[in-house]
Amino acid sequence: MTKNEFQGELQKNIRVFSLYTLATFLLMVLAALAVFFFANKGDEQVLVPDVTGKSLTRALLEMQEKELYPKLQLRYSDLPGEAGQVLSQSPNAGSIVKAGRRITLVVSRGVVIDHVGNYVGTNIDTVKTKLDMLYGGVDTPPITIAEPVFKLDSSPIGTILEQEPEEGTPITQGVELHFIVSKGASDSLVKVPNFLGNTIAQISEEMGKVNLLFHFQSHIAGSDETSGTVVNQSLAAESETAEFSQITLEIALPASDAIFSGDTIVENVRGRNEAETAGMQMNNFSNASYGIFSTNISYYPIAVPVKIDAYPPEGSPFTIASFNHIGGNISLPYSVPHGTILALSVLNQEKEHFTVQ
Repeated sequence: MTKNEFQGELQKNIRVFSLYTLATFLLMVLAALAVFFFANKGDEQVLVPDVTGKSLTRALLEMQEKELYPKLQLRYSDLPGEAGQVLSQSPNAGSIVKAGRRITLVVSRGVVIDHVGNYVGTNIDTVKTKLDMLYGGVDTPPITIAEPVFKLDSSPIGTILEQEPEEGTPITQGVELHFIVSKGASDSLVKVPNFLGNTIAQISEEMGKVNLLFHFQSHIAGSDETSGTVVNQSLAAESETAEFSQITLEIALPASDAIFSGDTIVENVRGRNEAETAGMQMNNFSNASYGIFSTNISYYPIAVPVKIDAYPPEGSPFTIASFNHIGGNISLPYSVPHGTILALSVLNQEKEHFTVQ
């Protein structure tokens, strides 16, 4: 091989070697870039979701979907029912951050409840409203109010005079508050009417005129008694008694399903004589049921309007009785067609209903 041929072959090998070296370098650069971008793919930007007000479990799932990592802070909150909920977050919802960023979540530990407060001197309705606002959404509230005891006092009606347990009592489990509440300085007196011989409709009408608490009893009418009328009363007629004292009226009921002179649908019998009323009842309501409606409602510091409506299977609804009551047991005699629905309302809000069979 001549000298010129050797030099040409050498130059050719150098070019091949240079190309091989360049290709190897480029391959290394590409590999380095791939590793770099793979290692930094978490630097992509994401939108911070709104998790305030959501449960911690739900918040964590939404954070995970966005490749964000929560930093938890726990604190007590003011309202019950918030335990385990996210109260606030930082950064705020809608912020643009890099994936992998830590998001601070403030989570509720619940309400701090450690002792009974002082409610003496406060109106009982105010206390009830406050506790309803605090624990309205709680299945088992830590504080409940028992039926209060009312007594005469110079304090305004509804003022809490005494409480049990006393202020500062630790709350380790459910506590029931017992209150003694003022019902005013003095009782008004009412004159007791004579109810003997009154029919059911007459009694129902009278209940709206006199401030007494009526309690009813019944028995099957004897041969010397008029079915559907009052045969005995616990307070003597024309006597005076404190307002909203209880009076018990005993009614003689018929032994069969015959309609007695208990003018249930007041609008149809007022102004009629006994013969017309009896004829109308036997002709139109031979399928009537009779009995005594009885239930219990909450106690109130003052008398509140109570109403009992009847919804017969045929015809228009009507009001059986409308009167004032301070709470506790309520009873009322009725004579209505089978299938009638009786509905009790207090302060124009229905509290209970049932179907007469």
